Amino acid sequence: MSRALVVREYEPLNGLREDEQRDLERFALAQSTDERSQRQAVFALRNGRLHAQNYVGIIETRRGTVIEILPKVDLTSGGRHQKEGPAGTPPRETDGDPDAVASEEEDTRRVFLAMLRDWRGLGEARLDSAGIRAIRRMDMFEAFVHLFLASVVLLTQRGLARVYRTREANLTCLRGRILFQPHVRENLIDRSRFYVGYDEFTADRPANRLIHLALRRLMGVVRHPENRQRVHQLCIVFSEVPPSTNLDDDWARHRVDRSMRHYDAVMPWVGLFLFGHGLGTFVGPHVNRALLFPMEEVFEDFVTAALRCHQRRFTVRAQGPMRHLATDGAGKEAFRLKPDIILMECGQARFILDAKWKRLDPDAANHGVSQDDAYQLFAYGKRYGCRRVVLVYPRTTAFRETLHFRFVEDHDLEMTCFPFNVADSAEAVGAIMRELR
Repeated sequence: MSRALVVREYEPLNGLREDEQRDLERFALAQSTDERSQRQAVFALRNGRLHAQNYVGIIETRRGTVIEILPKVDLTSGGRHQKEGPAGTPPRETDGDPDAVASEEEDTRRVFLAMLRDWRGLGEARLDSAGIRAIRRMDMFEAFVHLFLASVVLLTQRGLARVYRTREANLTCLRGRILFQPHVRENLIDRSRFYVGYDEFTADRPANRLIHLALRRLMGVVRHPENRQRVHQLCIVFSEVPPSTNLDDDWARHRVDRSMRHYDAVMPWVGLFLFGHGLGTFVGPHVNRALLFPMEEVFEDFVTAALRCHQRRFTVRAQGPMRHLATDGAGKEAFRLKPDIILMECGQARFILDAKWKRLDPDAANHGVSQDDAYQLFAYGKRYGCRRVVLVYPRTTAFRETLHFRFVEDHDLEMTCFPFNVADSAEAVGAIMRELR
């Protein structure tokens, strides 16, 4: 029987068996020594203990233990504050009450899934409110399997995409047209057969083969009864289509044309489960599988989408317009600048925002703001001619009030650190607009 452990970002992993601890330590060491990868490792080893980093999702050990990593988000509202837990753990009012802890985890999962709606890695595979409500009590992997299966069900209701294929066969009945040369060669003695060529309207096309393969692979790993039943039912529906045997070739050849627009919401899930597209995939010899999301990207896309949705004053530009900080001796541009978010007004950059998935500590030096982030925002402000640059951080119980800094070299350039309430994006955007009047 598999076990499930739930941990928050940057918390230590407790309750692992000795062999699982050893496997994950090797896994963490392999990630930290991978010089080809620029990504942060999933786990860090500090003082002999494994700690989660800023990837959220699930990872399964070779023993079958599923570790679910949830984001550290502040779910308090109004004047209600939660009591701080031990160092390195999120503030909670629910210690000692299993039902309350489960409810808090469910709420955290709901907020995280809402944040994922606009993450670039999901492409067209959007999450709606009804889907999020349906999967609140599932772990992260089962939740995404549920969403994928729901999208495949909708696809099958609209019909599998088909295409005409030319076939040749030696049949006992006449179909299509006789191919005389092979007919004479094959049926010189047995005149009861016809070697024919015909067009068949078939569902055997790359996209359907890929979907069938994804369903087959999930059949052996899903555990939730509802998901298992639905996978089995869908495999029956796709039984007329052979699963893909040349994965890379079928993925390169599959196309979503005008006749199969209902595949737009399905193929990103197929890419996710078959290739790990959009995810930080870290599967190796020490773990069975992983489904992990980079919170830095998720938060940046969530803030960008919230600004586009909940205000009309500014035009929101993401990842641009790009400019350069300098030129070399030959006049070639150097040091490209690409701000996360620019608020444009009348064609001019008014404010630059940089989203950082970090937890500020007002009691630390510089209130916990990274010096590198301050340098970066200063360069943005000078190059784009803004009077205000903003660092957007997730709100926490320790960071609820806006921080203001004024640069010494340019007293007219101000840097603001803003606490963004991920549990209520409309309220957070309203507070930003009031701050940027």
